[in-house]
Amino acid sequence: MAQPRIIAMLKSTLHFLNIVLVNIVVFLLAFLALESATRTYTLIRKGRGFFRQNTFISCWITSYDYPPPMVESDGRLYFRHRVGPTSWEKPEDTLRIIAVGGSTTICLGAYRDAGIDYPMELERRLAREFPDFNVEVLNAGADAYSTAHSLVNIQFRLVELDPDVILLMENINDSSVNYFLDGATPDYSNKYLQSYFLNPRLQGTLSFTGLLTQSRFLSKFGLPQMLANKPGAIHLENDYRYGLHLFSRNLANIAAVCSLSNIELVLMSQPSSLKPDPSVSEEAFLAYNDEMEKVATKEGIQFIDMYSLMGHDDRYFIDKVHYTPEGVERFAQIACSELVPMVGALRHGRAGGELSHQNAFHNLRN
Repeated sequence: MAQPRIIAMLKSTLHFLNIVLVNIVVFLLAFLALESATRTYTLIRKGRGFFRQNTFISCWITSYDYPPPMVESDGRLYFRHRVGPTSWEKPEDTLRIIAVGGSTTICLGAYRDAGIDYPMELERRLAREFPDFNVEVLNAGADAYSTAHSLVNIQFRLVELDPDVILLMENINDSSVNYFLDGATPDYSNKYLQSYFLNPRLQGTLSFTGLLTQSRFLSKFGLPQMLANKPGAIHLENDYRYGLHLFSRNLANIAAVCSLSNIELVLMSQPSSLKPDPSVSEEAFLAYNDEMEKVATKEGIQFIDMYSLMGHDDRYFIDKVHYTPEGVERFAQIACSELVPMVGALRHGRAGGELSHQNAFHNLRN
């Protein structure tokens, strides 16, 4: 009597496991079909590669270094969206400006929708202001870059391009560091070792969650962002003051690197809509913008209060901090207006042939 019962139970268990296995296989095949369809669509309609581009190009930056700030092609250097190569050596008749920051600097959404980002539009506007003087604005922003990433980016890569001016805008990527795990660590590893922020080659080696964050199909539903902000990962009750100290430290170090390399540094506060963001408190966001101005004042460098000047109209933003194409144009308009005196002074210094570009601008300000 017991033996037939055991055999029946085994058969029932095997049947159940078979159903589960079949459902898993069907689910995986359906997911692969949807993922392939999504990638094919983005390939055809938006020109994105079928496979996510590997941009793990620096041993000092483990985040998704996209778009890469510099790409070698046929022995020539291409810089972001520019269609022509950029010379390592700056032409004598060129004023080179490099914009540095995170996703709000690369403006990838606006670029894909309208072929525009703020450095490109700023370059066009400065060209109209100075038709007889060549002003070049390069975009060295990358997704999720904080001041820690920008410090490395400037010191190890961008100074070699001999820029005259660096525009730096940071806030939310730094201020949000305070709320991951137990709070900010000196190297920001409490945030940037999370799978969502790691380069794809590192994501896949660490966790299944890391693999999921690379799905374009799931990204349509915001899953990667949900995983980054999953319950238990974000603690808005954390104190942001230690992170604010780190932010100030990083800005001062960036200012020192620029000063040693004879580069004019311009700090900009980060504009925003009034929409909330789940990864940062509004109090911290405002405190970080204020700290940017304090560091600029202390270091004697130009500060542009983009937060106040741009306003908070929803027409300019797709979320709290990222811009619509109209927002990009508004940002570039303000930046151009604020930078014209500096560019004019640097142009005058070049024409005089007797002043360094820093002395030319400082003499104008004083």
